[in-house]
Amino acid sequence: MVQVTVTGSAARRRELGACLRAYRHLIEPESVGLPGGGRRRTRGLRREELAALAGVSLTWYTGLEQGRVTPSGQVLDAVGRVLSLDAVGRAHLRRLTAPQPPLAHDGDALVGLLRTWPVTPAALLDGRLDVLATNAAWNRVFGDPGDHEPATRHVLWLLAMTSAPVAALLPALARQFRMAANLHADDARITEIGRLLRADHPRLRPWWDCRGVGAFGHPSLRLDGQPATAHLLRPAGGTASSILVLAPAV
Repeated sequence: MVQVTVTGSAARRRELGACLRAYRHLIEPESVGLPGGGRRRTRGLRREELAALAGVSLTWYTGLEQGRVTPSGQVLDAVGRVLSLDAVGRAHLRRLTAPQPPLAHDGDALVGLLRTWPVTPAALLDGRLDVLATNAAWNRVFGDPGDHEPATRHVLWLLAMTSAPVAALLPALARQFRMAANLHADDARITEIGRLLRADHPRLRPWWDCRGVGAFGHPSLRLDGQPATAHLLRPAGGTASSILVLAPAV
């Protein structure tokens, strides 16, 4: 048991470092008040620039990106603000420094709730975004997940297969999956999902490889020619499950 805890902690620190590097490369120097132009070997901010803006030493920040130090929440908030992360993104950075409970199937009590939306597509998802249940409206628009092999009954894999216009929905769900993958980097099922997405939907690989994290938001799409808004509902009580609802726009 001790070995599992240490391994999980090390994996989360590696994911934290990878996330910080990816976002550092996306920040334009001019956007944080630094002079742009000149010769830069890589895109975005240099490590020393980010460290100075966050109020930490270069040595300490280098250790953070390399997974060798465990930061306080206050310092991570400062780093996250420099990286222009929203509140959800900054909270995700903090969670990467703390032990996480294993992902479990805990949504049975919510299955009946899906039937209360007879004309609104809804799907019950677990913490990995595997599809646990859907209602009739979802099956009409996107097909029945039960028609696919169990390994592919993941909301990203299924939506990438559909002809419905879900371009705005996929990136929002990919951010949620990325956060789960960061927190549970040694989870075998999450590793399998990533492999399947890259193998079966290679044209969307930029989304699968993106390290974007942050709030789900309210993506807009059109269903049956009518505007709709996606909502990701998370029940109270700390459950890892969520309900994806595609409701008529108001």
